[in-house]
This record gives sequence, structure tokens and C-alpha cells, in this order.
Amino acid sequence: MSDFIPKEKLTAYQRWEVAAFDEDRKVTAESPPAARQAEDQPLAAPPVETASEQENPSPEPPLVLPTAEAIETMHREAHEAGYAAGYQEGIAAAQSSAEAISTLMDNLQQALAGIDQTVAEQLLALAIEVASQVLRQSLKVQPELLLPVVREAVTTLHPHHGQPLLFIHPVDAALVRGQLGDQLAHVNWRIVEDATLTPGGCRVELGASEVDASLETRWRRVIENIGISQDWLEAQAGETNANAGERRLGSR
Repeated sequence: MSDFIPKEKLTAYQRWEVAAFDEDRKVTAESPPAARQAEDQPLAAPPVETASEQENPSPEPPLVLPTAEAIETMHREAHEAGYAAGYQEGIAAAQSSAEAISTLMDNLQQALAGIDQTVAEQLLALAIEVASQVLRQSLKVQPELLLPVVREAVTTLHPHHGQPLLFIHPVDAALVRGQLGDQLAHVNWRIVEDATLTPGGCRVELGASEVDASLETRWRRVIENIGISQDWLEAQAGETNANAGERRLGSR
């Protein structure tokens, strides 16, 4: 069977399709010379900048300055930030200062307590020294104050055998012999002068027994009864003398 279809038997669509194809070719073939000439010419080269354009480039975009409101806002924010930072630093510095002051006050209180204790001890030592000097001076003014001490000392020992001895300072010997000589001789006591003793004191011996009634021993017993040792008194006396020596050197 033949594939050929006569023209008069073609439908309108089929004829349009063919005619359209033919027309397209026809139009292309019958294009005007100017159009073909334009198509045949090569593409134009891009424009080249001139020397003046190179020397004077296009201006940059204008600088936008902040407004007065923006400047005020920035100033306020900076002020608030600086205030906050300064406030925190001030709080930290205040806390540090408070701690330092508290430590200083604690140290000061401890120092004052130490000073009070030192002053109290010095006053006590001074009072004891004054009392000792008063006692010594009283014995010089009233040597008869020794007589009760001698009576108590000799009655402490009861001689049954051996020779009881009463040691006194030569200054006190005449007083004791004049006031107690007969009584002592009656019980076989012998008075012995001893310059190593301090006036106002005495010592009695009977064989291996001894009673120390010297002024120094009696005084030590007195201060021990109020809770003070002789060593403490000597230490206070040494410290007082050292301070006095420093003051003398400083005054020069």
C-alpha cells in the first residue's frame, strides 16, 4: 500500500503544519539583506575606560553620621556602664577596707589587752616593791619590830639537848640583848651576830633543825600568799631596769 496522500485529501491541520514549515523556511530564505548583514557582523568589543575616567573613579557612598539621639543614647549607655563598673569596684574596695579595718581593730584590741595586762603587772610589781621598801624603812625607824619575830622564831624550836643559836645582825644585837637577853639565857639560847643577815631578820638553829626568819624569807612568804613568785618579781624588776636604761639613753 502506498504512503502517498494527495494534497486535496489532506486535512486542514495537516496542511497548516506543512504550510507553517514552508513559511518558516521561506521567511528565512527571504530575510532582508540588512538583517543578514547584521547577523554576519561580529559582536562589538566592550567599551574601554578613558584616562579621565581612570583618574576620577566613581565617588564612594556618602558617610552617614549618627544622629543626636543616637549620640545621646551611646553616651547614656556608656555612662551607665561606667557607673555600674565603678559601683562594683567601689563595693569591692569597701569590702576590702572593711576587712582591713576589722583586722586592725582586732589587733588593736589584742594589743590593748596586752598593754593592760603589762601595765597591771608593772603596777603590781611596783606596789610590792613599794611595800618592801616601806617595810625596810619601818624596821630602820622602829627596830623593835624585830622583837616579835625573834620571840616567834625561838618558840618554834623546843631545845631538849644541844645548844640553840639565835643569829641576828650586829645592828640588832644590842636591842635583842637588852630586851630579850635574860629570857633567852634562861632557856640556854646563845646570841650570835651575823653580818650576812639583813637588819630586821634572824635565824635560829638547833642541831640539824633551822628556822629562817630573815627579812627576805618572810617577805617571800608574804608575796607567795597572794600568788606572786620571787622569780616573777625579779623578772619584772629586770624589765623595769632595762626600760629605764633605754629611756636614759634616749634622753641623751
